Amino acid sequence: MNAYETVMIIDPAVDEAGVDKQVEKYSELIKNQQGEMVLVEKWGRRKMSYPINSRREGFYVCLQYNSPAALPAELNRNIRLDESVIRHLTTKGHQPSVMNVAVPAAPAAAEAAPEAPKA
Repeated sequence: MNAYETVMIIDPAVDEAGVDKQVEKYSELIKNQQGEMVLVEKWGRRKMSYPINSRREGFYVCLQYNSPAALPAELNRNIRLDESVIRHLTTKGHQPSVMNVAVPAAPAAAEAAPEAPKA
């Protein structure tokens, strides 16, 4: 199984319940194709840097999952047929989310300083 990450921009005209329905639909597709969901992040409605299909905003969703190699092609095919998804991108491997990463504490000054050699 390989790790994949798919980011979708959903049409801003779709309400919150519609976005949840889209996420559930693609999560079920992944599970039905012997994949396992790792993380679903809804980044919310954001302004895009340039208009796409006369839309300046979109609802961003990130799906991280582990699956066989054939699944991303099937998922991309289904997303392309969905008119409510403006853009999507699937990449191999997934990065830990900035919001979910624990930052290690800085070492104490006593631990960081090397001991002086004894003469």
